Amino acid sequence: MRNLNALLFKLLCLLPLSVMAEVQEVELLRLEPIAKNQTAFHFKLPENSQYTLFTLPSPQRLVVDFSRAKIVAQPIQPSSSIIHLAAIRAAKRGKDSARLVVDLKDSATIAGYSGSTERIDGSRKLTVVLTTAPRSSAPLTVADSGMIQTDAMESPEEDTMPEILEDWDIYGYVGVENLTFWHKGLAPEQHKNYVSGVFQGNFYKQWDDGRQSFAFVPFYRYSQYDNRRTHFDIRELTWVMVEEKWELRTGFRKVFWGVAEGLHLIDIINQTDLVENPDTEDKLGQPMINLALINDWGTVDLFVMPGFRERTFSGVEGRFRLIPQIAVGDALFDRHGLEKHMSYAARWSHYIGNWDIGISHFYGMNREPRFIPSFDSQGRLVKLRPFYETINQTSLDLQMTHESWLWKLEAMVRSGMGKTYFAAVGGLEYTLFDLYETGLDLGFVLEYMYDTRGSRNFYAPFQDDFLTALRFGFNDVQSTEILAGVLFDRTSNSKFYNIEASRRIGDSWKIEAEMRIYAGSPAYDSLYFLRQDDHVRVELSYHF
Repeated sequence: MRNLNALLFKLLCLLPLSVMAEVQEVELLRLEPIAKNQTAFHFKLPENSQYTLFTLPSPQRLVVDFSRAKIVAQPIQPSSSIIHLAAIRAAKRGKDSARLVVDLKDSATIAGYSGSTERIDGSRKLTVVLTTAPRSSAPLTVADSGMIQTDAMESPEEDTMPEILEDWDIYGYVGVENLTFWHKGLAPEQHKNYVSGVFQGNFYKQWDDGRQSFAFVPFYRYSQYDNRRTHFDIRELTWVMVEEKWELRTGFRKVFWGVAEGLHLIDIINQTDLVENPDTEDKLGQPMINLALINDWGTVDLFVMPGFRERTFSGVEGRFRLIPQIAVGDALFDRHGLEKHMSYAARWSHYIGNWDIGISHFYGMNREPRFIPSFDSQGRLVKLRPFYETINQTSLDLQMTHESWLWKLEAMVRSGMGKTYFAAVGGLEYTLFDLYETGLDLGFVLEYMYDTRGSRNFYAPFQDDFLTALRFGFNDVQSTEILAGVLFDRTSNSKFYNIEASRRIGDSWKIEAEMRIYAGSPAYDSLYFLRQDDHVRVELSYHF
């Protein structure tokens, strides 16, 4: 009996170790776009682990919970060819569970998902297929129903949608923005407070079994005081034809190149809508014909872009502007006729292991103008005329994902604006997922910006600068996010402080806020003209 008790005691002591041994690592092996709006996630699944699929609303996210499993490495991130996915993140759930969350872009929603397991080469594999669509209301479809939970989606009792619109996805937002400045402007016409309203619609239709689609995205803002900020734009007006090995996209589109957080150095296809925000994130729609050739060794994008769009600038009463005013509509060009309006580009992109790679070349009218002073008969400076030049730009963008690290690089060589120059931005981002099991994701961002044109060149504002930032993702139902950072110029010692925050309110409302402070810029610094423009911006929007 004594020996039996001793044996039982030893077994009880070993029991926690055996339970811990069952907690094995689940691994996201790869992402695979299997159709225009379908992505397959391939996991290596531990023998004793079970999984559950479900969605979370506001914003919509696909969640995969794993029991008796852990996720050690940061998941593979979606490449630019997977158009509806924004990011993939993972976190620990309790002592012996893990969670993987697939974030969608604001313009997309979940139309369906399924999961299935099988044995391949002696290992247990899980394949999750996610179907997305632009704000589609299609019901969810599932497989492996014993292991999947779904959000119930009720159909209306009566379809009141007119027949001509019944197959369209229609969504968008309306909002009100308040922009407040702490200091008086450099010009007496400028104000300290501006109120504006904004509308953006999205009209999307698919047919031919998803092989063809049409999208229309109109945009309009009405601004108090600033007549140039009151403007209408077609962000997108696109027809897309999809085949297995190629895609043809024609019309007005927005195309983004790059991986960096602070400075989008190589992003050149679309013109900047500078009256929307001085951060250069907002872009005008660009007319184009884009042929994408899809191969196992990468995707080749070819662009023909007829129609040049001038950059937008603030009006007489607006802020964020040079003194004197920029003469919009009186621009100068180094080419005329057809050459003025035509641009061409090519890009190869691919992923190899943990690396995402892009190599691009652009030829055409530069999106960033220089400024030519214009004087009156008495020799007084009265306006600045934008001057657009023909350029060649060759660029490289790299991103390497390793566990919780993101390593990023953008570099380019540009000729056509005087002397040929080189510029680059590189850095890293490290994320602590589910910090102390609070659900908080904390990211650290560090980037360095370099430009060979030097500190005294007005058109090279970020020629020797560091960016440091913290990113807070609360992973709550309201999708609360905060980004806080400072941009430091090593040459001039000037600093640019930036805080951005957003949070959803209920199912349809969203509030966004940002604060920007420009400090210590000397008179020769490129950002000296913003020295009085410290501001707070708040926007409340309703999404339908």
